[in-house]
Amino acid sequence: MTQPPRVSGARRSRPLPELAVNGGTPVRSPRRRWPEWPVPAPNADRNLREVLSAGRWAISGPQGPELFERRFGRAFAAYTGSRYCVPVDHGSSALVIALESLRLDHGDVVLVPALTWIASASAALRAGLLPLLVDVDPATGCMTAEHLDTDVPARAAVVVHWANVMADVPALVKAAAARDMVVIEDAAQAHGGRWEGRGAGSMGRLGCFSFQDRKVLTGGEGGAVVTDDGALAVALEELRADSRSYRPEPAGPDELELAETAGIHGANFCMSEFNAAVLCAQIEVLEEEHDRRERNFRLLAGLLASIDGVRLLTPAPEQTRLAIYEATFIFDELPPGVTNQDIATALSAELGRGFYLTDTPLHRSPLLRPWTKPTLKPLADRFADLHRGRRYPVTDHIATHCVQTHHSALLGDATDMNDIAEAIDKVTRAIG
Repeated sequence: MTQPPRVSGARRSRPLPELAVNGGTPVRSPRRRWPEWPVPAPNADRNLREVLSAGRWAISGPQGPELFERRFGRAFAAYTGSRYCVPVDHGSSALVIALESLRLDHGDVVLVPALTWIASASAALRAGLLPLLVDVDPATGCMTAEHLDTDVPARAAVVVHWANVMADVPALVKAAAARDMVVIEDAAQAHGGRWEGRGAGSMGRLGCFSFQDRKVLTGGEGGAVVTDDGALAVALEELRADSRSYRPEPAGPDELELAETAGIHGANFCMSEFNAAVLCAQIEVLEEEHDRRERNFRLLAGLLASIDGVRLLTPAPEQTRLAIYEATFIFDELPPGVTNQDIATALSAELGRGFYLTDTPLHRSPLLRPWTKPTLKPLADRFADLHRGRRYPVTDHIATHCVQTHHSALLGDATDMNDIAEAIDKVTRAIG
């Protein structure tokens, strides 16, 4: 970052300290450590040892003790307030099989917010569907019911809960029903979040989760789909286990628990027993960690309220339980010559931890290039034609004015929150 512009005496109520990125003394001593992530829960070691000794490392393995995959499915269904949960190997796979379970026609349009990770859109392509990118709400960064009104008829909408806020899924479901559309919740960043008491993932037709390494609930990798629809749950099982689903009755001594029910053509997206064992332990401490993050988030929001030029992305009042994947700070008015990357670099230097920009919006992302895969050519051609000339002003504003940090920062204490607020105050005063 270049030397900050000189600030007028009227703007400065106290001397302007030199930024650490320019050689000044950082707000936080390098000797103070931030909370680490991931952190194994107390029972993780015990569960992993049980898998190793049971001789049953996958759901297609021989008979033995009850699978951790099934134990986790029950626990996570109950946690989200859903009737069924089908675990898979990755969050991306969860989105693919959720879309496939709807049995839409090849090339049907699926709405996806431009402000999200590529998996939300690439899953549609992998399922033979056409993603149509839409803009987001300036207050939340999420899709709203108004975004369902597009010039291209759509059959489904992948609604993403983003960073530390939830979308208004009940309003979206109501609006989608009037348009003969299905809502799928992409809750990869919202495990445990609640909207008027209802769990993230449980309000749409299907809810998809990721348990990748940086998520608040992690098994290293993994994913899941939740639903209240029993027929969809069977289809989801078949889609992730080569057209097989669990037997309704106990299997015989020489039988697999999976029966070749073959109601829909599937593939192998099964979760490993090792991932499931870790997740069974991690879910036991998730609410305690949520309590700590929410307490620190509210403390931080209060500390930032008196600092001009920055706002903490804040959930709507209807969000009755916070689920914080990334704390998101928005600097709506940036001085000439200063970018949010400058601010992220400066904050990282002051605090000794990563502050960064959000993922490149999908309409500009170098990762979303379906025309580079020959087997996607018909969909890729339509995708390019459909998006030619479209604009996403709100998405672009948020992406170029926000700075984020990982949820592990909020697992600290009040001193850590004061350090973050002090660093933001120092940087905002420095940039004027």
